[in-house]
Amino acid sequence: MFAASAAGYGVSASAARTSPTAVLRLTTSERYDAIAVVNRRIIVYTSASPSSTCSSAFVNPAALTLSNRRSGHCADPAILGRLVIPAISIDKDLPAPGGGPSEIVRIAHVTSASPGYALGPIVMTFSAFAYGDTKPSWIYGGGDLWLYDWVDHFDLLRISATTGAVLQRLVVPKIQRPLLAFNQDGLWIAPTGESSGPLYRLAPGGSRLTPVFNLGPGGFAIWLVASGDAVWIDDQPRPVTKSATIWELRGADALPVWHEAQSSALKAVINQNDSPSMVVGNGSDGLWTVVVIPSLGDKQQVIRVDPPTGKLAVVATLPAYPPWTSDPAFIQAAWQATTFEGSLFLLDPTTPLPEPDGIEIAGFLYRVAPNGL
Repeated sequence: MFAASAAGYGVSASAARTSPTAVLRLTTSERYDAIAVVNRRIIVYTSASPSSTCSSAFVNPAALTLSNRRSGHCADPAILGRLVIPAISIDKDLPAPGGGPSEIVRIAHVTSASPGYALGPIVMTFSAFAYGDTKPSWIYGGGDLWLYDWVDHFDLLRISATTGAVLQRLVVPKIQRPLLAFNQDGLWIAPTGESSGPLYRLAPGGSRLTPVFNLGPGGFAIWLVASGDAVWIDDQPRPVTKSATIWELRGADALPVWHEAQSSALKAVINQNDSPSMVVGNGSDGLWTVVVIPSLGDKQQVIRVDPPTGKLAVVATLPAYPPWTSDPAFIQAAWQATTFEGSLFLLDPTTPLPEPDGIEIAGFLYRVAPNGL
């Protein structure tokens, strides 16, 4: 997810001439706010909806068209192209310790019986009145769903991504809003935001997290990406006035391969976004982000970091989108992006839906190729 300000929209003729960018304008009825690669297919979908109805569609990466549109209950894993998903809901009959109702997490799994899915027992609970966007964190990897409860108990659950069965429950360090990544060496967990500490690794088949890379006194990660046998991490020391450093770490012991201190361009990548998930990619597709450049009239620059070297390049410049309101607090939006076969696929949210939906929906889907880099 990325955060950005906005001022205009549409792909200009100059942008089309200077960058290998394609764009699909979405209709207001297509309420997609998330994008992912699932089983080697790109899918856009509704990540959550108070009305409990979610939608999805497959993306043709070459033609940049949508197909297989479907909608159904948000607890149905098939809507997201998966066999297993965490299903979060409010249980008004289950009071939270601090008062008010609880939010509960069940694991939904696909079944052959109607309605096509079933909910397992409650695996996590937390207060529905918890501050901010307090939800457990999760990631898929190694044939499992990894679910991190950082709200109350600081448990890590390993759940079969095929059956939904809870295979393992581990006590983990107290990390608020952990960043999760997965590669062949296991699960990687880094502190961000209010937390600090080292980068941790859980080895495949392991039962204990091991600190493997020191982020320095009070240090935390701004973003974390892993693939193959590599991990890329943006290490921010405290106080935050100090410069951050991007590292490539290799192997189970997280041995440094290269590090790149902040250049003026890297400062733009790091400082002009406020979401911890603002970099996406892997070792073959590259590491990608998007930032808003005020000096360019709030246009959006697509930036790619070369994984083997850490070198940065501006790949494309996209127009900004129209503001929703004059209040700066509302001129920021949650972006979603993924990479596929070397290109970036970016959902650009342009319209906040009124209550009771109250979610941001994407107005454009961009495909940005690396332009021969």
